[in-house]
Amino acid sequence: MGMGLLILDLPRAWPRHTALATAADELRDRGIEDWSGLELRATASTGTDLIRRFTFTYWAEATAARTHHGGYLDLWERLDPAERAALMHVASGTAVSADVTTLLVRAAGEGFLPRDRDGHPRLPRSLRHFLRAMDDRRR
Repeated sequence: MGMGLLILDLPRAWPRHTALATAADELRDRGIEDWSGLELRATASTGTDLIRRFTFTYWAEATAARTHHGGYLDLWERLDPAERAALMHVASGTAVSADVTTLLVRAAGEGFLPRDRDGHPRLPRSLRHFLRAMDDRRR
């Protein structure tokens, strides 16, 4: 059994239980079904009023420790305005177009997008939450 680390950029105002539920969803999205002991360890400022970086730990049956980094703000900053707009357009759904898949793989790497049961890439739920927060019209 090994300890894993999960880092997610999520809406700043979220309470602990919502962040934990999203972290559990992220582990399932990533195909990690054998986890236990999920805990929120820390939060940190990201330099924006909308997003905080949440750090979680969990135990998994796998012997090697794993780190999953959903540093979405880092990804966001690497995208140009047209790429951000394309990503915002798909935020409400789970399906990812070929263009957006190519964009995300180029910007974040091959393993960034989890796959559905049919092997098609899809947006992680935590990324959709991040995008909705970034689309906040009050900022």
